[in-house]
Amino acid sequence: MSSMVARALAPAPRTMEEAKAAGLRLVRPVRSRARKAPFVVVVLTVLAIGLVGLIIMSTVLQAQSFEAAKLDRQAATLQTEQQSIAREVDRLQSPANVASRAIAIGMVPNANPAFLRLSDDKVLGEPKPAEAGSNIRSVTR
Repeated sequence: MSSMVARALAPAPRTMEEAKAAGLRLVRPVRSRARKAPFVVVVLTVLAIGLVGLIIMSTVLQAQSFEAAKLDRQAATLQTEQQSIAREVDRLQSPANVASRAIAIGMVPNANPAFLRLSDDKVLGEPKPAEAGSNIRSVTR
């Protein structure tokens, strides 16, 4: 090992004879050129995987877009139906409809109502029971 250290510390040989005496020889320069085929394969593989990924992502997004459009149409239909039902409920709850349905089932409106004043517990008006046919005209639908 000390001979290696001595060689490393020795001055570089200046002639061929000195180099041969020191046990050195010329070596051709190493050509360190990487092979192109593996690099090309790797690049093409990465590109192919990227393109397949883009196609799959595009297909999934398109399917989701169709599903969203279908759900939007369904929501619009349901909203229209809800509005129609709300209008029907308002029509059925109107005072005119309630009165006509009450008369149709035999109820009689009172023409002489009495009112209660809660502040002094006083009855205003003279309550009289309603009599069938006494205060309504015939209602036709």
